[in-house]
Amino acid sequence: MADITNLMEDVNSDEVYYEEEQKESSITPGTYEARIVGLRRKVNTKTKSGVLCDIYWPRYKIADDSPNFKNRLVRDKGQFRFRSSENRNKNQYYKKFLDSLGISLSKTEIDGNIRFALPSISEDMIKGKKVLINVYKQEWNDSRGYNNKSVAKVIKSLDDE
Repeated sequence: MADITNLMEDVNSDEVYYEEEQKESSITPGTYEARIVGLRRKVNTKTKSGVLCDIYWPRYKIADDSPNFKNRLVRDKGQFRFRSSENRNKNQYYKKFLDSLGISLSKTEIDGNIRFALPSISEDMIKGKKVLINVYKQEWNDSRGYNNKSVAKVIKSLDDE
């Protein structure tokens, strides 16, 4: 049973507060050093146009030596890996993403064309990588109204330097 002194301390305490979380969208556009701290993905999904793909959203944490936005989280704009052969030209952006992270790709030559195998990525493949990211504002309208959010794009891996 609690004594009266502890009850009075609880009632008279001024240690109650509300701390508003910093939104990802409050990061000023620019280039930052960061680490990959997570990955969200959606496998075998259809785009609005009906194309089958996988979508990856790495999450970055800005370096703690950043003067204004240290340890802030920002998500990737989204990396699409198109599965059907008629959309393979759209995979150039996913290949560029894998290249910028230093993920090795196997290549073969078929009928004079070089073909790169683009693997599915998992969190354990990329988590902890030190990267240089470009943060910018992404704006769109949907059923919930106007959206304006900071997103990032990998420029290059810094683990090799």
